[in-house]
Amino acid sequence: MQRKVTLWTTVLFVLTLGLAHGQVYTEDFEDSDVSEWQQYRLDEEMIQAIDMADAPQELLEGGDKVGYIQDIDVSYTGVAVLLTGDVMDADYTIESDVYVYENAPVSAYTGLIAYGDSSRQGPYSHGYYVKLVADFDGSNRFRLYNNQLNMSTFSYTFHHSIDADIVDKTEGWHHMKIEVATNWADSTVSYHCYYDEVDLGTYVDDSALHTYAGHPGVFAFQQDADGIAGYFDNFTVTPNGEPDNVDPVQNLPVSMTLRQNYPNPFNPSTTISFDIHESGEVALRIFNIRGELVKTLANDYIRSGSYELNWDGFDSQGQSVAAGAYVIVLSRGNEQLSRSMLMLK
Repeated sequence: MQRKVTLWTTVLFVLTLGLAHGQVYTEDFEDSDVSEWQQYRLDEEMIQAIDMADAPQELLEGGDKVGYIQDIDVSYTGVAVLLTGDVMDADYTIESDVYVYENAPVSAYTGLIAYGDSSRQGPYSHGYYVKLVADFDGSNRFRLYNNQLNMSTFSYTFHHSIDADIVDKTEGWHHMKIEVATNWADSTVSYHCYYDEVDLGTYVDDSALHTYAGHPGVFAFQQDADGIAGYFDNFTVTPNGEPDNVDPVQNLPVSMTLRQNYPNPFNPSTTISFDIHESGEVALRIFNIRGELVKTLANDYIRSGSYELNWDGFDSQGQSVAAGAYVIVLSRGNEQLSRSMLMLK
């Protein structure tokens, strides 16, 4: 992984951040180092760098290695989601060469993930992400949709079926791209999708509790005893630049502020808002009343701006915390602010 960007670890709300300093990070898997990739869920298999010869087909524009993912042990019911970057990434273009399947014996497809955040609490599923997949197993379509499946209606809260008649659906390597942008004027997120440079259109996500930033990543799924293998190469994430509807100077805070979480008391999750008036190393931590650290929600270089993030009531070991009082502590250099909050059960 060639990582050339400083990233952050909270969820952005008011000021569009994008990737730090307008830089780029890429992954071609040639050095076999996948240490900066992350599992969406802890029980998933990790992404691997394998020999190009072990892929179903050689990618002419590839090297000796490709990325490989698969839910072999069915820990995630055939779904494999692997992420890179940071939960604070916003307003970026993600693209990759993807091995696409055609007429698989069971429902199976591969694609890209955008704005993935496993820490959020969606209305129908823990966490939130959006994926663009090539669904060529008889459906003749692309699908752009989130992971929030309402089992009573068997529909997703954000879903678009995109006709694939105008593209080459031959099984093999194809290039997929998503330009994702947060629209602060109306609090929506836009996904502009491409396949082999064919424009598939722009689609707006205004669904309940959708993310405003998140990890990029890769996706593979097969509805069978185990997941289908996903193969990826020449993975790149680049910043989109400053949106026209954001005036960063006008929106800059004049002081560091930590607002009272809402709701408070809360169960199971609560939202924490804060302002940073000067860029720098910022930490946001949760402590119990004994002064013991429960969870670090942010600890990195953050530019000045206004932020909002969600705490789901889990500690750093992934365990649900007990009912009681907790303290939020926001610190930057010698500055420190705190507020108390109450978890109910």
